[in-house]
Amino acid sequence: MIGKELIGRESEPVVLKIKLEEVRRFAEAIGVRFDDRVPATFVGTLIQANIPGVELSIPGMIHGEQKITYHRPLCVGDSLTYKRCIRDVYERSGKLGTMTFVVVETTGCDLAGELVFTSSSVVIAPKKGEDK
Repeated sequence: MIGKELIGRESEPVVLKIKLEEVRRFAEAIGVRFDDRVPATFVGTLIQANIPGVELSIPGMIHGEQKITYHRPLCVGDSLTYKRCIRDVYERSGKLGTMTFVVVETTGCDLAGELVFTSSSVVIAPKKGEDK
C-alpha cells in the first residue's frame, strides 16, 4: 500500500562509477550524438537504490514528471554515491478516479560528499481497488 507513512523513507547509499560504455549506450538509445559527455537525463537510470518497504512497480502506474538539477557537470569516470527518498505522497481525483502521486527524490554526491545532482520524479498509481 502506498500512503503518507512512506514519506521520509530512503534507500541505502549506492556507490557507482559512471562508465563510458553505459553512457554511450544510453546516448544511442535516446538518439543523441555521443561526444564523451554524459547526457542530462542519464541520472534517470540510477534506480538501483531500493527503498525498504516501498514497491513502486504497481500495475497501471505511470511516470508523471522528472526534474533534474545539476550542481556541477557529471563526467564519464566520476564516482558517485546516490540515494533515493520518498519526499511526498498525495492523492488527486480526476476522470479516471482517485490517483496516488509519489514524489521520489534522488541525490548524487561525489566521493568528497559534494552534491552533484538532485532529481525529483513523480510516479502516479491508480488507488487500490480503482485500477482499470
